[in-house]
Amino acid sequence: MTSETIRTSGFAYGGEAFGRLSDGRICFFRGGVPGETAEINVTVAKRNYARGEWVRAVEPCPERIACRCPLAPGGAVRNFCPGCSYQQVEYSAELAWKRRQLADFIVRGGIADAAVLGEPSPSPRRFGWRNRLKLSRSERGFGFFSEDNRTVVPVANCPLAVPGIGAALMENRSADSESLYLRWTAADGAVVNDPERIVTEELPGFGAFKVPAGAFFQTNDMVAAALLEEAVAALRGLGAGRMLELYCGAGIFSLAAAQRMPDIRCFGVECDGGAVRNAVRNARERGVDGRCRFVTGDAEKSGPSAPGGLLPDVLLVDPPRRGLERKLVERIKKWRIPHLIYISCAPDTLARDLRLLTDVYRLDRCRLFDMFPCTAHFETFALLGLK
Repeated sequence: MTSETIRTSGFAYGGEAFGRLSDGRICFFRGGVPGETAEINVTVAKRNYARGEWVRAVEPCPERIACRCPLAPGGAVRNFCPGCSYQQVEYSAELAWKRRQLADFIVRGGIADAAVLGEPSPSPRRFGWRNRLKLSRSERGFGFFSEDNRTVVPVANCPLAVPGIGAALMENRSADSESLYLRWTAADGAVVNDPERIVTEELPGFGAFKVPAGAFFQTNDMVAAALLEEAVAALRGLGAGRMLELYCGAGIFSLAAAQRMPDIRCFGVECDGGAVRNAVRNARERGVDGRCRFVTGDAEKSGPSAPGGLLPDVLLVDPPRRGLERKLVERIKKWRIPHLIYISCAPDTLARDLRLLTDVYRLDRCRLFDMFPCTAHFETFALLGLK
C-alpha cells in the first residue's frame, strides 16, 4: 500500500471520486470532494487505473461538509458503509454531479443532445426518507455489507431511514435471526421480518396503495409521487387512450393514470403474482377496475395487445436494474407503439437500451429524479417517440 497526494477531479457514476496519480493513472476512491487535494492510500493497482482509500483532505474545498453518519466514506471510520457516496458534499453539488453522469450516458453516448435533459427533481428530504432497510447479522450486531461484500459493518442507526425504522432497529438489535428486514409506513408503523404482511403505502397526491411488506415499492414516497406526476403529465400531453405497462409491480403507474385520466385504459403485466393480486385489489378499491387490467406473466414474453386485441398508443416499462432483455428490445421495435416511457433505476443499462432503440425511436425528454439522496443511485424518466 502506497500513499499519494492527488487533486480530486470529479465523481464517477457509482459515487467514487477520482483523480490522477503521479504516474498519470486514474485512481478511484470514496469520500473525496472534487476540487480538493487529498491524501489517499493506493490499495489496488492495475495497468490502466487504480483504487484507493481516502485518508484526509490536505487542501479542503468549500463544498466539503461534515458527514452526518460516521460510517459514511470520508467520515470517522476506515471500515465504512458503502451505501452513501455524497454525504461529504452539499446537496446541490450531489445533484449537479448526478445530472452530469446522466448527461455523460445520454449526450456523450450519442443518444441525444443536451436539449432533452430537464432539470433534476430533488428529494424534499436528503435524510429520513428511506422506508425500508435490510441488514445482515454479524458478531457485532446487524449491519450492512462493506464493499468487499463479505464484511458486515454494524449499524446503530441509519440517517437515511425514516425515524420509525431507526426506532425499530434499536428495539430489534438483539433479534434472533440471520437478517433484519424493516419496513415502515405511516399507516402501519414499523413491520419487522414479516414480508407477507399487507401494508398501506401513501403517495402524496395519489392516495393509498396496498402492497405486501416484502414487495417492491419505491423507498422514497415523496419522489415516487413526483415521478408519477411526471408520467401522468406526459400521458395527458400525448392524449393517451391505451397504455401497456410491463414490469408493472403493484401497477402504480396504471392506477395513477386511471385515477387522473377518466378516458384511459391500462393493461399491466408482472411476474410477481402477489403484486398482481394487490394491483387488482387497488384498482377495485379505487373504482378503476373497469379500466385497469393486470395479469401475472413474463414481461419479456408478453405481446403488445391488451385484452380484446386493442393495441396501445403508449408502452411504459419499468424494468429492474439489469434493464430490458435484448429479445424484448427487438420485439418492442417490431411493435412500433407510437410512444414509449422508460422508467430506469440504472442509467448505464438505460443508455444501452436506448442505443438499441434509436433506429426506431427518438429520445424526446429525459429527467433525473433523485429517489435515493446521498447514495450513488437515481431514477430516470425517459420519453421516446417513433421516428
